[in-house]
Amino acid sequence: MEVEYNEEFYFKLRKVLVFLMDRLYNIEGYGMENIPSDSRYILVGNHLHILDSVLIAKYVDTNLRFMVDNKLYRYRVWEYLFKSLGTFGINPEKLDITAVKHALEIAQDYNLVIFPEGMTHKYEEDIAFKPGIARLTKLANAQVVPFGIKGSYKLFSDLQINFGEPIDFNKLDIPRKEYDYYLEDKVRKLEKW
Repeated sequence: MEVEYNEEFYFKLRKVLVFLMDRLYNIEGYGMENIPSDSRYILVGNHLHILDSVLIAKYVDTNLRFMVDNKLYRYRVWEYLFKSLGTFGINPEKLDITAVKHALEIAQDYNLVIFPEGMTHKYEEDIAFKPGIARLTKLANAQVVPFGIKGSYKLFSDLQINFGEPIDFNKLDIPRKEYDYYLEDKVRKLEKW
């Protein structure tokens, strides 16, 4: 059975989760003016916790679709829940061409969120980006909005998210082999501000 994205469910659950997060954490957001209002974009940043998606949704009031590790679908109930919320899977352990094609299709109608580290981790840890995200954004003909998240997700602690200036890899004058390094550098600067 293929699970369909349920936009109404996404917005209702988003509202509830943002309400709860506002009461459980001291949240600060910066750079929302960098999020395009007139074109499609792909948000790309570091990944500390499963609640990163709610933190992003707090500041981005549009219809977002999240690329997630296929392992998130290991239980049928989880698969139903997360796919209903608009996630789509990828195998981060290999070059998953099917998932990339699916992401390109989705990017025609929705704004995407991609965590190129491929896994959650502690803020102090450095996890290298998986290659190819910058190339995917170029193929999708979408701007990239890098973001950095800082915090621990301990209850009532401080959380910060910083959205950087959009990047258009179709207009950037750097060699293609440097795309991923360029993007990762932008994210790292935003998470350390």
